[in-house]
Amino acid sequence: MGMTLRLGSHEMCVDDVNTIVYNDTRKGVGSMAQQFIHVRVDETQKKDAEKILNSLGLTMTTGIHLFLNSIIRNKGIPFEIKQSREDLLGDRVAEMERAYQRAVADEVEHSRSEGFPIALFDKEKKCPYLEYPDGKREYVDG
Repeated sequence: MGMTLRLGSHEMCVDDVNTIVYNDTRKGVGSMAQQFIHVRVDETQKKDAEKILNSLGLTMTTGIHLFLNSIIRNKGIPFEIKQSREDLLGDRVAEMERAYQRAVADEVEHSRSEGFPIALFDKEKKCPYLEYPDGKREYVDG
């Protein structure tokens, strides 16, 4: 997690801002270095997250510690991050892809209605085949 550090009129992203070392003689703990992480978040997002964490009996700090430990344990973000095809390809390319898929589906349906075999691919057998209107399959030798 990064943070935004403002120096005059300039901003920079900084991961680790400060290291503190303390001694807790009550618990017999020696020097323990800790890092501060400063994060800017939307006020509503912070309040909503705090409300949920508090209802679970957790503080924001504990919630963030759980998240960081989960990243370490999973060796990655502990949930799936996806980008839509439109985001990856751009709206125009994604629309062209959808138009292509519709055209192929229309052609397959037309060929079936005319009684022509359809060329398909069997993913399990990893082999192309022709499917006839009666359901018979003719696999390509190869």
